[in-house]
Amino acid sequence: MKYQGTLEASLQNARVIRVGPSPRGVVIVSTGGVKGGGGIGSVTRMMTRWIRDNRRDIHVEPIDPRGEGSIVWSPLYIGAGLAKILALRLSGRADILHLQVSERMSFPRKGIFQLFGRLLGMRVVLHHHGAELVPFYRETSPRMKSLVRRMVHGADINIVLGDVWRKLLTDEMDLDPRKVVVRFNAAENVGAGSEAVDPWHFLIVANLSPRKGAGELLQAVSRLKNEGFPIRLTLAGGGQIDRYKAEAGALGITERVDFTGWVSGKDVHGLLRSRSALVLPSYQEGFPMAIIESLSAGLPVIATPVGSIGEMMRHGDDCLLVQPGDVDGLTDALRTMATDAGLRDRLRDNGKALYAQHFDIDGYMQRMITLYGTLL
Repeated sequence: MKYQGTLEASLQNARVIRVGPSPRGVVIVSTGGVKGGGGIGSVTRMMTRWIRDNRRDIHVEPIDPRGEGSIVWSPLYIGAGLAKILALRLSGRADILHLQVSERMSFPRKGIFQLFGRLLGMRVVLHHHGAELVPFYRETSPRMKSLVRRMVHGADINIVLGDVWRKLLTDEMDLDPRKVVVRFNAAENVGAGSEAVDPWHFLIVANLSPRKGAGELLQAVSRLKNEGFPIRLTLAGGGQIDRYKAEAGALGITERVDFTGWVSGKDVHGLLRSRSALVLPSYQEGFPMAIIESLSAGLPVIATPVGSIGEMMRHGDDCLLVQPGDVDGLTDALRTMATDAGLRDRLRDNGKALYAQHFDIDGYMQRMITLYGTLL
């Protein structure tokens, strides 16, 4: 695998090859806690469940610093979270503070927890999930940029999803490379789907927005419909649903597309097992959980080489890659995927192998526990 060397080097730099003591307790601060949506929520649920099922000697406590509804309630959630951390620390059940951070106001909220954890003598892991972290940091105000730098330097270790973010921290924020580790996300194996699926029924799992390339995907569907192909598309997720329903109507493909709205994890897994391919033509990504789950299910993937996707996946080997905004290329990829059964078989088999090598939950969490131990 082409990224393996860089990944191993990052692990060496983070000193995770040295075995340390196991933590007594881990506090995971993540917007929405275990109920949060998106990739961060999925990672938090996965980490919490795995520790509770496999390491009962370690107490794990997920904390939601934001809450649902109006942002005016956020201070109450923050206060309750800090009180919980204090109680856990005093009882000897919290020595690792794991902060799941994205962009924008995620940094000020998590910064409060980082400062408090430091005052209590906890070790701090800053886990960066923001797909837009690079443009956000370069374009934000000097005050916010200073805050981000202080948090990055103040953490014991920064976990990033790929080389582009590692370079941001080391080259633009002047962070010691030994305080950065590249760690791709992991996801549970959702199980293999049926091979008797309609090759023309595609799936996108995303919070629908321009960043996800939803409009371009609808255009590609329209072109293939006009060419006479029986294409269908399921759009699973929240976001700007009304906008894209209107776009589908304007393109004359309303009868070819299904909008499910937000779906739970189990329902997503059912969709992954019953569609021909996942399509994610995003302009910006980290390494999407939807892709990892698709690989585990043997569902072929069409994506863009953004974020860590281009670092880990190879066009024609374990996926098809198109450039963001390239409707012609996306249309060709959909047509090729639907009409080339041999290609689908190859992507399915190689995708499963890629998942087993890099995205299996057990390996991911064992490395995470080892990382915690080195910080202690």
